[in-house]
Amino acid sequence: MTVATPASETHRIHADGAELYVRVDGADGPWVILVHALAANHALWDATAQHLASRYRVVRPDLRGHGGSEAPLGPYTMVRLADDVVAVMDALQIPQAHVCGVSVGGMIGQTLALRHAERLLSLALVATSSHTPLEAHPMWHNRIGQAEAHGMAGMAEATLDRWLTEPFRASHPDEVSRIRDMLMATPVRGYVGVAQAIMAFDLGGALSRIHCPTLVVAGELDQGAPVSMAQSIASAIPGARLEVLPGAAHLVNVEQPERFHAILDAFLGNAACGGQCDVP
Repeated sequence: MTVATPASETHRIHADGAELYVRVDGADGPWVILVHALAANHALWDATAQHLASRYRVVRPDLRGHGGSEAPLGPYTMVRLADDVVAVMDALQIPQAHVCGVSVGGMIGQTLALRHAERLLSLALVATSSHTPLEAHPMWHNRIGQAEAHGMAGMAEATLDRWLTEPFRASHPDEVSRIRDMLMATPVRGYVGVAQAIMAFDLGGALSRIHCPTLVVAGELDQGAPVSMAQSIASAIPGARLEVLPGAAHLVNVEQPERFHAILDAFLGNAACGGQCDVP
């Protein structure tokens, strides 16, 4: 018996000075928007999109300055990146959607939930932070300087070391190579623009105003967005659910897709009617 492949299409959508590349998988069901990490693109979510597309319509934009989207001069802001997602929703006539973001994608998700609350059915925050502390600014200045001086090539290995555990890198060379290619292909202008948005990000004091069903997911071994940060986010958002994946680093959706998908499936099922549901 042959299983039909869910429909797939791509779009070019204009959003305030940038043409955004957007992929849509699936032809029926609620809308789910997946937002990728810094220096990646929509393909970071390939496994999750494939998993969901028979039951949901899955939207994956490339952030401005990333993947197939244009890279206008920065600096970018988190508000601009969140409004880009709304521009995609408007162009595709999506009234409401479940939003799931990893890393900076989760920062964009938080901004959406506060700035455009009426557009979210639910929010899944994966390996992310609620703010960038001042003590992290020198690190970000250094990364920006490295990218501007030497391009993305010099940053790829250190980034992969942070994103994925050593056992996973050793046992999945093809997947590591695929993600390395995303990093290398990211325009420096786009990396710097979004990095500047991350540096300025601080919603820690506002999270109590998020009232849609919310899932927070962390990797046990994630140094960049540690479990303590996930616990802080989950405790600040009323009714939020926290899940920690043992043995995973930053890209939990890549390292442990089966566990991640089981958690996401259960959450989306409970959050099907958005803010009208009892928060799980």
